[in-house]
Amino acid sequence: MSKLLSPRLTQFSLLLILTISLTSCFNYEEVKISDIKSVKLLEFSDKGLVVESEIQITNPNSYNLSVVDSDFEVYIKNKKIGRAYIDSKVQIPKNSSDYHVVILKSDYEDLASGAMTNLIALTMGSDKINFKVDGFIVGKAFLFKKKVEVSHEGIVPLKLY
Repeated sequence: MSKLLSPRLTQFSLLLILTISLTSCFNYEEVKISDIKSVKLLEFSDKGLVVESEIQITNPNSYNLSVVDSDFEVYIKNKKIGRAYIDSKVQIPKNSSDYHVVILKSDYEDLASGAMTNLIALTMGSDKINFKVDGFIVGKAFLFKKKVEVSHEGIVPLKLY
């Protein structure tokens, strides 16, 4: 019995040491949304809302990141429109501050009460809107995931369809 336990204990010890050494070398700096260049309404139906946005994301890290999960509260002119998530593949290159086209999607069930009516009223006759997002993005690099809180507000050009 002690002969079986010893190799397992050795393997576990080696795995523990390897894991600790890898995570200690994995230095992470915060990724930030620096700017939202535009918001374009792609779909507005009884199924929900689909928006395309051009977002500047700054990645100061020396490795590429992938967005694997997200959840946001979306506001237009300080009125809550609803919850949304990123519905497109987003790859953020290392040491970059690039603009990325991101598809945000809200299912009908995730829209706030009266969101459709409010959205029409808030965007009528306006080519710019006060757009705000609050929530989180989960990024992945190698085997590691990191949840980052996101909050950004600003006046953004609006494109309808």
